[in-house]
Amino acid sequence: MNLLSQSYSRPGHRRPLLAFTLIEMMVSVGVFLSIFIGVMVAVQIFGMRVSTLAATKLIATAGSRKAMNEMRDEIREAKDFNIGNCSSAGPSSFTLISSTNAQQGNALQVFFNLDTNNYLIYYLNTNNAPTNELMMYTVITNSFGTNTVNSQVLTSFITNQIIFDAEDYGGNILTNASTQQNRLVVKVTLQYSQWEYPIAKIGGVGFDAYDYYQLRTRIFRRAWN
Repeated sequence: MNLLSQSYSRPGHRRPLLAFTLIEMMVSVGVFLSIFIGVMVAVQIFGMRVSTLAATKLIATAGSRKAMNEMRDEIREAKDFNIGNCSSAGPSSFTLISSTNAQQGNALQVFFNLDTNNYLIYYLNTNNAPTNELMMYTVITNSFGTNTVNSQVLTSFITNQIIFDAEDYGGNILTNASTQQNRLVVKVTLQYSQWEYPIAKIGGVGFDAYDYYQLRTRIFRRAWN
């Protein structure tokens, strides 16, 4: 670029004045605008990719926290509960853990009141692996003896098999929950492995990127026996 293309002398001034030509000004402004627009487009694309990468985790954690909140409310208000296991057959296969074993399992049976015909079961459904689901199975019996059954998915993409633990005040897993029925704490652990982004390839060989995270909480029952 010619910075000395035009020289003007003013009367009484010894030093010449330097200026750009009109064409040089237009070229300079055009180059500057091209760089500016390119940077803005790159920043916009980067922001969109970051937003997409974060969207999966935010949506998944929001659903997981909602499931946690629902379980927390039900356990706090429960009259009684049992930790056990369910097989692939679902809630009909719920079995209690023996008093000599660690109170850990993939299912939790919650009783609303002293009527054992009204209850719900949280259990891990592994029939749709690898997208294992935490299910809520509810049974309500009315005064005529008619059962109303409802089943729904609380959250998906769970990788751990032990969801519920019965602990004492010190965080120790109990082997006989009946001895501390009014003092035990229910620990809930949810570990996830979820598809993060459809075009996030690892090493360019076609493997999709997965995101791993964990949610844990401890819940104490308020309604003592």
